[in-house]
Amino acid sequence: MNNTRYCWICMVFATGLLLFSIVGCQTMGTTSDPIEVVKGYQPDDIPVPYAFEFDENRSWAYLKFKDGPLPVRSIELVYWGDRPVEEVQNWYREQMPIHGWTFQLEDQPGGLRSRFTRGDEFAEILIKRTPDERGHHYVTRLLINVGVQ
Repeated sequence: MNNTRYCWICMVFATGLLLFSIVGCQTMGTTSDPIEVVKGYQPDDIPVPYAFEFDENRSWAYLKFKDGPLPVRSIELVYWGDRPVEEVQNWYREQMPIHGWTFQLEDQPGGLRSRFTRGDEFAEILIKRTPDERGHHYVTRLLINVGVQ
C-alpha cells in the first residue's frame, strides 16, 4: 500500500508540474505591448534650419516611455539642405540653448559633430556635405540622434 500511495503522489506531482510548465510558458511568451517605432515624428525641442527638408524614410523615433517616470526617447532624424557646414554648426550653437540644451563638445570625423545635453538626454548633430542621391551635386546632410546618456 505504501508503494501505491507513493506512485499516486508522484503521478499527481508530475501532472501538476506538466500543467504548470505549459501554462507558465504560454504566459511568458506573449507580449501585450510591442515596441512601436514612429515614422514622421519631429520633436519640438530640436530646431531645424530654414529650408532643410525632413527625410521621413530615413528618420525614426521610439517614444514608448517618453512620458514615463524614467523618460526615454530614442530618435534619429535626417534632414537635407544646401548651406555651408560651418554656418549650420554655428546656427545650432546659437539655437539649441534656446530650447534648453547645453553645448558639450565638437569634433570633426568626416563632418562636424556637435553634442548637446539636457538633463539625462543628449542630442548629437552630425553635419556633412555629401553627394545627393543622383550624385549630381553636393548637399548638406543633418543627422540628429537623441537619446538617454
